[in-house]
Amino acid sequence: MLATLPTRYTAPMPDLVIRDAKVSDAGRIMQLVNALALRQVMLPRSPASVIEHIRDFVIAELDGQFVGCGSLHIVWSDMAEIRSIAVDPDVQRDGIGRRMAEHLIEVARQLEVPKVYAFTYVPGFFEKLGFHVVQHQELPHKMFNDCKNCPKFTACDEIAMIRVLREPTDAEREAGSSLPSRPIRIG
Repeated sequence: MLATLPTRYTAPMPDLVIRDAKVSDAGRIMQLVNALALRQVMLPRSPASVIEHIRDFVIAELDGQFVGCGSLHIVWSDMAEIRSIAVDPDVQRDGIGRRMAEHLIEVARQLEVPKVYAFTYVPGFFEKLGFHVVQHQELPHKMFNDCKNCPKFTACDEIAMIRVLREPTDAEREAGSSLPSRPIRIG
């Protein structure tokens, strides 16, 4: 849950508020994300995927109006994914997407997640935030959990990008060694 941070974030756009999403925001999230998906800017989200992960989402409001969303999905003890950064086309290029991404990166830092990644059609956006391109295979949790169910699995055209927020400490490496580094296949 993102409530570990203050629920209001402002700067330097004084009328921009970034807050945790509520269930009542799900319709607006789906409408915006899926409208942008039709433009081939991002992948669509189903109602179930938004509602089940509503606690991962933040909402951007400008002058009290919904203008964007984004989410941070914790994937493993050492990794989180920034997903569904979407901004209303009427206010794109005003820095709202960047503010949401920076907010989500800060949430990851506060949760002590050392790496954040994204799959994107807009690599320049994430490069400006310090991400770099990696091969899909370097993100096995994503491939095992999400990609296998995607209609584009055999012909994925998204670009995988990662940002290292910090190197794990020796104590974290030791404590984390009891967790498998890859998903365990059962059956």
